[in-house]
Amino acid sequence: MAIATTIDNTYGLLYIAVVVSSVLYGAGILQFWMYIRKYHSSDSIIVKSLVIAVLICDTIQQTLLCHSVYEYLVKSITDPTILPSVVNTLMIELFFSCAITTLVQQFYCWRIYKIGKSALLAAAVSLVSWSSCVTLIVYSINAVKLSLLSDVISLQKLSIASNTLSAVADITISVVLVVILHGAKTGFKQSTDLVNRLMVFTFNTGLPTSVCALVATICVAAFSETFLYIFFFLLLGRLYTNSILVTLNSREYIKSSSEGASQEQYSLENSRSGRARVPQMPTQNGITIRIDTNTMHDLDNGSAQDLKN
Repeated sequence: MAIATTIDNTYGLLYIAVVVSSVLYGAGILQFWMYIRKYHSSDSIIVKSLVIAVLICDTIQQTLLCHSVYEYLVKSITDPTILPSVVNTLMIELFFSCAITTLVQQFYCWRIYKIGKSALLAAAVSLVSWSSCVTLIVYSINAVKLSLLSDVISLQKLSIASNTLSAVADITISVVLVVILHGAKTGFKQSTDLVNRLMVFTFNTGLPTSVCALVATICVAAFSETFLYIFFFLLLGRLYTNSILVTLNSREYIKSSSEGASQEQYSLENSRSGRARVPQMPTQNGITIRIDTNTMHDLDNGSAQDLKN
């Protein structure tokens, strides 16, 4: 059943998209500040350049989006002819959204190559990402040429194709990374805990962009007369920016959390002298390794000496 076009589900949704997008942009700026503080001196020039490029594109897109909403909701008060027309900045910002999406997805493809050591697999996922990029560029070029917003419906197929390919790329990246990380488990608790945390984190960072792209695809197919699909689509750029920054900023946290969990396994009993046993670690060739540790406590100065047998 078709939904009637109203101010609420068109320009109202566009306004809400700007508000939510502004909040996500602020979160991205905070993440960028945290990144500069922690990793600006340790990361390679390529990674730092990538982060700066993504943030610049994010800022330009947010600026263009705010300008287009100002045109529709403020200037249209004195010039009503603006409302049915296409404000160019609303369509130009799509190019920067495309740049953000492609840069972030290619970064994750690079991670697939570095972790999985498979150039073919990384190239296959990268190809899907580039296909989405090309489709969105074609969509944007045609959208800029339009004079009326009602004509945007003529680009429905391109919009569906672009969002679908983007969602497929995100889902594929998450699944491939999770599978690769699962195969990297060694059987030792510390490394297994670290891999498990990375798997959960990888899945969670890819989930928002995947869901947003899928919902945008569904909305453009089912509710093309409204701006509901535009609402979700305009959030994608901010979500991708936050995704890569959160991924980079969480490296130290994931590592320290794993080390903290490992240390808890060696907590000492409430005795003056005890014998702590590390759980047995099965190996692939059937050999079992067991490490017994004698611990002697010096209650006066709180020190402990480990004697490995």
